[in-house]
Amino acid sequence: MEDKKLTPQESVALIAEMIESSKQRVAMPDLRISLMWALLTIITAAIVLAGTLIRYSPWINLVWFAIPVIGIPVNLIMAKKSGIVKGVKTAIDTISDGIWKTVGFIAIALTVVCLIFNLLGYPAAWLAMFYYAFIVVGFGAAMQGIVLKENSYVFGGLFSVIAGFTVVALNLCMIPLLIVWVLPLYMLCFMLMFIVPAFIIRKKLNATKL
Repeated sequence: MEDKKLTPQESVALIAEMIESSKQRVAMPDLRISLMWALLTIITAAIVLAGTLIRYSPWINLVWFAIPVIGIPVNLIMAKKSGIVKGVKTAIDTISDGIWKTVGFIAIALTVVCLIFNLLGYPAAWLAMFYYAFIVVGFGAAMQGIVLKENSYVFGGLFSVIAGFTVVALNLCMIPLLIVWVLPLYMLCFMLMFIVPAFIIRKKLNATKL
């Protein structure tokens, strides 16, 4: 039995349907999870900023570990309690999941690298994780936007990538990275990459149901 060949119009309709299905997954059950990660990151950065401005201590940087320590178990609990059947994954879903798995693997590998350098007496290596958050996560968000054809993700991701390379360039030029503007920029990037796109997609999907 020969497989039925799709016409160009049917192919476009199928792709549009897959994209819409993927947007449903991002904006509905996954919305709370993505918002949780973004808000956790922003709140953690705000605590570090406040602690540094009030009374700086190198130990304040340990607060950053709250992101994976709190985020991972909460993510698992929220995913389990959602109780929402997402259905069969589309090709778009697979690509999207692959993007974020890659971003996650890079985070794990880079954490190990920074830890090794820290043990060797180079604690400044942890700054690489800061660059990672801007550039790698930003690139992942931009790719997510391209896959879902959602410009808000693309804008937020590109804004973060450009901001990250700007921070790297300033550091290479020995220009001080003042925490009073670097951390607010970091928080702004996460807001533009995840919080704004999630609400825009949800608003669009709600409008189509009216």
